[in-house]
Amino acid sequence: MKYLPFLFLLFISNAVHSATGDPVDKRFTLGVGTYATVIAYDDSFLADDEFTGISLSLAYALSDILSIRGTYFSQDHDTFSSIDSTGFDFLGHVGLNMGSPGFKAYIGGGIFSEEWETGTLSKSFDGLQLSGGIGYNWESVALDFILNLRDASDYENFVNNVSPNANAAAASGSLLLSFRF
Repeated sequence: MKYLPFLFLLFISNAVHSATGDPVDKRFTLGVGTYATVIAYDDSFLADDEFTGISLSLAYALSDILSIRGTYFSQDHDTFSSIDSTGFDFLGHVGLNMGSPGFKAYIGGGIFSEEWETGTLSKSFDGLQLSGGIGYNWESVALDFILNLRDASDYENFVNNVSPNANAAAASGSLLLSFRF
């Protein structure tokens, strides 16, 4: 809550800037990048689950302060290479310079869904997530770093038969290089 006044000022300053008639230059970005997920458990008996891989993302700037983004990702478990993770997330962001050239920063939230597979076994996880990012828009290219804090309850339920009182924290991050159009 202590950041709410800062976000309000950011919103107002960007709204005033947008009201001057400066158009959003390019609304779509199509990007490719890295994607990493970490599920950290507080039980020393459980090893943390860490995944790394690639992602494909499509974003649309509704205005210079609002955008939506969909990302598909495919990852491998860093310790057990036989476990694959694929999934998607959908995010909504409020921020600064979402469609115009220059520095951008944003916060928001959305949903995620992923499936872990190994051989013929699979397990699905989904939930809500908080999201934030920073980046830069050039004329035809954008660079973004996005961090998502995920609801970890599905991961905790998954390990409950091994460690009934385990708590988890889950996060994912992505570094994207995108074409703007």
